[in-house]
Amino acid sequence: MKKLTKEEKHRQCMREIRGTLLVAAICCAWHIITAFALNGTGWYFLGMPAWFSVSVFGTILIALAGVRILLKKVFVDFEYDEEEEGNS
Repeated sequence: MKKLTKEEKHRQCMREIRGTLLVAAICCAWHIITAFALNGTGWYFLGMPAWFSVSVFGTILIALAGVRILLKKVFVDFEYDEEEEGNS
């Protein structure tokens, strides 16, 4: 577990928030773009319309990959306490 100053903790929290929002925005964009792009094509995949299959299952895969990347590259394990070390 990392020891961070209050400023570093704030910066890390903001970094984690931005990364999470980016992954959510990518998932949302994929879902909407593929749904509109494949709607009305008449294609079917797994017994469902292609727009639904690609949109929903693609979003799930992108979300899983995004979470994995966030956990490896962005998130840091630290204690978010207000108590300072010197105040025992």
